[in-house]
Amino acid sequence: MIRLQVKIILWPLIILCVFSFGVQIENINSNETAAFVDFLRSQQLRHALVVRSGGGNSATLVRSYSELLANYHVQFFNLNGSVKFEELFYYGAPRTGIFMGYFPSDEHKKRVYNAASTGGFFNDTQAWFILKTGIESSITDDQLIEQELGDYNININADITVAMQRQGNTSWLLYDVYKINHRQQTPLRVNYKGEWSLKHGYKLLDTFKSSWIRRRRNMENITLRTSTALLEKPVELENMAYLANDKDLMQLDPMQRKTYQLLRNMERLYNVSLFIRFTDNWGELLPNGSWYGVMHDLIVHKADFALCPMRFVPNRQRYIQYSPELHTQFIHFLFRHPRRNNIRNIFFEPLSVTVWYCVLGLILCSMLLLLLHVHQERRLQPAKSSQNHLEVRIAFAWFTILETYLQQGPATELFQLISTRLLICASCIFSFMIMQFYGAFIVGSMLSDSPRSIVSLQTLYASSLDIGMENVSYNFVLFTNTSNRLVRDVYTKKICHAPAKNILNISEGADRIHAGGFAFHASIDRMYRLLIGLLDEQEFCQLQEIMFNAPYTSASALQKSSPWREHLAHAVLLLRETGLMQYNDKLWTVPKPDCSLIKATQVEVDLEHFAPALFALLLAMMGSGLVFLVELLFSWASPNFIILSGNNVLIIIQCQFIYEIKTKPIST
Repeated sequence: MIRLQVKIILWPLIILCVFSFGVQIENINSNETAAFVDFLRSQQLRHALVVRSGGGNSATLVRSYSELLANYHVQFFNLNGSVKFEELFYYGAPRTGIFMGYFPSDEHKKRVYNAASTGGFFNDTQAWFILKTGIESSITDDQLIEQELGDYNININADITVAMQRQGNTSWLLYDVYKINHRQQTPLRVNYKGEWSLKHGYKLLDTFKSSWIRRRRNMENITLRTSTALLEKPVELENMAYLANDKDLMQLDPMQRKTYQLLRNMERLYNVSLFIRFTDNWGELLPNGSWYGVMHDLIVHKADFALCPMRFVPNRQRYIQYSPELHTQFIHFLFRHPRRNNIRNIFFEPLSVTVWYCVLGLILCSMLLLLLHVHQERRLQPAKSSQNHLEVRIAFAWFTILETYLQQGPATELFQLISTRLLICASCIFSFMIMQFYGAFIVGSMLSDSPRSIVSLQTLYASSLDIGMENVSYNFVLFTNTSNRLVRDVYTKKICHAPAKNILNISEGADRIHAGGFAFHASIDRMYRLLIGLLDEQEFCQLQEIMFNAPYTSASALQKSSPWREHLAHAVLLLRETGLMQYNDKLWTVPKPDCSLIKATQVEVDLEHFAPALFALLLAMMGSGLVFLVELLFSWASPNFIILSGNNVLIIIQCQFIYEIKTKPIST
């Protein structure tokens, strides 16, 4: 922002100020002011700086700059004053139009040009409007402009318009002036852009009504210096072949290689070559205040921009500026979600505990009701007792009801009463509906995804999983520089509980995830790239992400006031608009298997899920064995009194006499 801004509202006020402070301004033709005002309007500027050498009077000031002072924020710079030209601006100042009129000698102009060249003010933050007379007829306008501006630090982002006087003082030819790169000593480019006349005003060619970046795309194969960090490159590989390879070792330095393969499109877009400096660090601030790595190359002007994505870190903002966003890094917790291992498993899930008790109650009620029916059956058929197989016992009713509910009986001729058959039929229908629902639910649950309980940082912290993180600087910043108590607890009580075991490099973290029971905080795309070779498809589908922080965005970085800022920004936005950035992202995205297809084709009941059935059978066997031991003990304690039960048989042995109550022989 210009430090002194003057806007004239009342004529007496400026006249009073001029006389009070003794300011003298050289005489200037009103046509020149009108041309500069039209220049400001075409550039859509609101701030102006008029460079003067002194002389003139206040009345001339009022007449010459009336329109300029009435509509713009204007500052005057006197070459004979105490203020230096470079002190008028600072980084981030609003774009300003600078007017260089006619001067008594070229030495006055050179003083301004030298200060602007040294301070780097020939850039797009200042729009220069320079008046020059074309009195030398022996040389062309291009040569005149080259003689005046050819030796100064002018780059591709310069916004310089030189107006060559023609036909007295009523018209000027306008030229656009820039260099591609002053450091590489490229020649000054002078392009005719239009003219200004008192009659027709400010007229530009159509090509100069669009962005200046499009007009200056051809950089004539100059070399741009870049810098990137390679941290994981195998020693036997050559640097450029490693960067250009998008098929092999994609888990190593993915962000740097991905960014290089995207930004090398700039070589064809702008007709440039990229020279790459290699370092082993992104940018580390050393204790002595200096930087190391890519940041160092940018600050000391060894590189024009970074060829690797740089995170938006506050302490870097003072030294560099960023391009538009290039890469989004997702850094989450990743782990294999444990399968459910509670005893109430898939065999019990179709029915709740209440329903199971209701089913048991119905079985008991049906058994008691069947006892009444059996009693009535025996009472109404006394004559057929020799063919009657009914027993009025609880065991008989219990097993008959179980046969009914399990779709295994009883025989159709066993019961004769309609009421008894109605009870059996109702029980069969009820059990059929229960079993159909039960089986369908189990099959459906096996084909569907299992619900996951560890889906947040709170549930992860409360789980039995070990928690670790990748040994990189941003992880320590993330877990320590936070006001979230849960995040701090995860770090102090889980991760730092055994730091040697839980703070690992990314390869060790992938091995721990493969083993199971471990959650690791790292870059998701890199971790997936490692795990795709360690896990089979079914294990890969068990992976669960937990995100508690926003994704990291990153971009390329440039020097402060870099002349390549607009071209790099234009390239990034163009690559995004044309879809090349999305295509490049897709090339570096890990292809994940379709877990729904894997779930449908590989359905199995493992031992963990089958354990409840085995556990129930084991309990029954243990109960049977326990009863058998009780019977043995009872027989040993009373050898003269043994009770054996069988199908329709009861044997009592006492005092060496055997009494049979049976309807057929015994087989012992």
